[in-house]
Amino acid sequence: MKHTFFMVLAAVVLAMPSWAQEQEQEQEWHYTQGWMPDGAYNPSLSDFADVKAAATPQNISELVAKMPAVPSVEQIYSIEAKEKAIRATYQPFAKALEAALLRNQQDAASVDRRMVAAGKKQQASNKQAMAQYQSNVNAGLMPSQEEIMQLYMSGEIKENMSDEQMMDVMAGKFAVKWGVSKQEYIKIISMAQSNPKACEAYLQSNHPDLYKRLYAANAQYGDSNVQSDDPRVPAFDRISDELMKAQDDLTAAVNAYGHNVIYTGGTSEYDKLLEQMRREWDNSPEAKQIEAIEEALQKRIDEWYKTVTIKGDVSYPAWFTAERQKENALIDQWNKRWAAQWLKIAQEGDKKIRPIYAHVAELDAENEQLGKQGDQEDMHYLANKKLVSTLFGYALHVYTPVNDAISFPSIEHVLESGTVIVEK
Repeated sequence: MKHTFFMVLAAVVLAMPSWAQEQEQEQEWHYTQGWMPDGAYNPSLSDFADVKAAATPQNISELVAKMPAVPSVEQIYSIEAKEKAIRATYQPFAKALEAALLRNQQDAASVDRRMVAAGKKQQASNKQAMAQYQSNVNAGLMPSQEEIMQLYMSGEIKENMSDEQMMDVMAGKFAVKWGVSKQEYIKIISMAQSNPKACEAYLQSNHPDLYKRLYAANAQYGDSNVQSDDPRVPAFDRISDELMKAQDDLTAAVNAYGHNVIYTGGTSEYDKLLEQMRREWDNSPEAKQIEAIEEALQKRIDEWYKTVTIKGDVSYPAWFTAERQKENALIDQWNKRWAAQWLKIAQEGDKKIRPIYAHVAELDAENEQLGKQGDQEDMHYLANKKLVSTLFGYALHVYTPVNDAISFPSIEHVLESGTVIVEK
């Protein structure tokens, strides 16, 4: 007899209860230009067309590793600081992410095709396995589905039983079909799991009649028709459960943060903060100091203008630049204070969303490692890859807090130099 049969003998027996049960049942990289308090900062994509993309993440682990952190106050407190950070860090990643999402769509389509092929193979395999099972039932070697269902209905087999507990119940009921004791039945099944060649030799020596019956019932199916349970399945199932939970958790976290999306005149935390900034700017210490500096500066310019004797475009004196620099220092002081509050909203969202995504990356790595330990066209492995691919598409939502942080509506600097036209 082909020894492969003995390798899967136990798996076939343990699968019978489940067989019986089966019979019952484009984000745009967005920012606004302009002077706060009109709205969030949103430079045009064309402003950064010359920026080169960073290396495209090849998987979700690389995506998580390369995704930039929520920026610091120093990176967003002014338009100049933001544009520097965007060029150096955020726009290269945004372009890499765009390429990664496009490739992920292609990979997902490939996984879909592989799953269709695996499904057809599995259907054929199940059909062959059921035929082989029925051959053993007809030979009086295995219990029928009706007998298994009776054990469920009587309560002798329960859904929460372990494989070992089910085996014990079945051995007590069906060892008689083999003409052996319950203990011998369990011994043969265990041997078939651990050492199929030894099992075959043991049956030939100790149970020749049983060996002949098994051979007669199974010889026609050959090695290719005998299917065993993949030992990786429990781990694949656990990964699947964790991925689906992560998807639910991620959706909830993204939706909760989504209430903070910036709409001018909206009710998000960002909108409330923006309104507060608008209300408090005019009466702030910085605004009053700037107003005083500017008022004095304009008087000084008027007096200076009277003394200018050169016609045409005349540059303002150095003291003009010095006074305007004082104003810009006060603007920076204001911006930094409010930028810290703006960032708290983004940081809170990022703190809840990003760890979930990082766990998805860990599960993906585990699924890939497990996939390499056996058939990589296994349906369980491919189904998990499909889930990961779906979650890969959440990257834009995961990145939203970072994008919102950069959108901090900072007050623009005043000009520190310039000219006046003298016509007198």
